[in-house]
Amino acid sequence: MWVNHTIFRAAVTAPALRVAWKRFQNGCMNITLKNVPDKVYRTMKRAAKEQGRSLNAQIIHTLEGEAAELERRRKSRQWRAELDRFRNSLPPMDDSTPLIRQERQRH
Repeated sequence: MWVNHTIFRAAVTAPALRVAWKRFQNGCMNITLKNVPDKVYRTMKRAAKEQGRSLNAQIIHTLEGEAAELERRRKSRQWRAELDRFRNSLPPMDDSTPLIRQERQRH
């Protein structure tokens, strides 16, 4: 089928058609991997077979897990920074040793 690419390119850049194009892609992205080490390929292929998935599904599953872990680490750093700010905002605490000794003497 012959397509006038200039018209097609203009149509895809039109706002209404851009939304339709995105829906056509179903919100998913395509990635092409090059130079995948043989060991990585064999490991992913074995895992896919063991878990009853296609190689593509296994790679997506692995990437989703890694992305979730990266997000957890990013949030963890943010929480740590927030806790550090909170801790630094607290007034300094006195040594609790005298209070502990006093409490022990009461009993």
